[in-house]
Amino acid sequence: MKYQLAYHSLAGGRETNQDRIVCVERDNAVLMVLADGLGGHEGGALAAEILTRTAQHAFESVRQPLITKPSAFLTLTIVQAHKAIVARGAAMNPPLTPRTTCVLCLVQDGYAYWAHVGDSRLYHFRAGQVLRRTLDHTVTEQMHLDGVISEEEMKHHPDKSRLLKALGGSHPPTISLGEETPLMPGDTLLLCTDGLWEALNTEELARHLRRPELDEAVEEMLFAAETRMRQHADNLSAISLRWEDAPTTALPLQSHGVPEANPQTLLTDTEALLAGRKRKTEAKPPDPKKSLDATIDELEAFLAKFEKQ
Repeated sequence: MKYQLAYHSLAGGRETNQDRIVCVERDNAVLMVLADGLGGHEGGALAAEILTRTAQHAFESVRQPLITKPSAFLTLTIVQAHKAIVARGAAMNPPLTPRTTCVLCLVQDGYAYWAHVGDSRLYHFRAGQVLRRTLDHTVTEQMHLDGVISEEEMKHHPDKSRLLKALGGSHPPTISLGEETPLMPGDTLLLCTDGLWEALNTEELARHLRRPELDEAVEEMLFAAETRMRQHADNLSAISLRWEDAPTTALPLQSHGVPEANPQTLLTDTEALLAGRKRKTEAKPPDPKKSLDATIDELEAFLAKFEKQ
């Protein structure tokens, strides 16, 4: 795979930076993870750290060359990170309720897959135009969808920070998923926290990302946002990938889009898969091409150890 990858984070006008970012690469895939710990909740940085560490180790624990069900992998990773955040907060003295937003994107064999919770966003740009962006899990996004306010008005609305979903709360979050998306030469993916997208509009983001060197583009974009907001700047973080390879010839792995994933449904399906695998193992060795079962086994084994730390 040929691509440029760049990422950067700034504290903005805040004393501490509760954002966390991580990128993990292998021969045919890259996982990008961004989390924004909630400043209004103690332990926001802790929640963001657990999310990024969980995702990184989950990806690194996959021994198969291909993640055959990417959306299931992303969803299960987020669900298990949520469980780890809740467990860590409950173990603190006194107990805390750490919370964070997140957006994850897996690029594999020329396709992009993403999942998010909260108001950290993913943008997909092509030829300087935004093809799609994730929809925030906020009161203002719902008002925008209902036609009550414009996208620009969302940035200044008094309820702009009211999240409807986050990791670390009392209920497992419902996770929004992107469709399996083939990438074309020049396509650019941008993952960012609200500190960036509240400061710069979509056209400004696209203009910055047109620079030939993506490293320079991302740093310049964040500094421009910080300068505009001055002392009011929130933490600002971004990860960007520009696809520089030919269009993929690999066959799709997912037959249709899955816009939302209910964690309980996914875990129920996972248990059925694992039970089926155990029954089949009694009759014959497992098929090495079916990597999801092994992926989930390894992921859950890692997270079981991680949650006890």
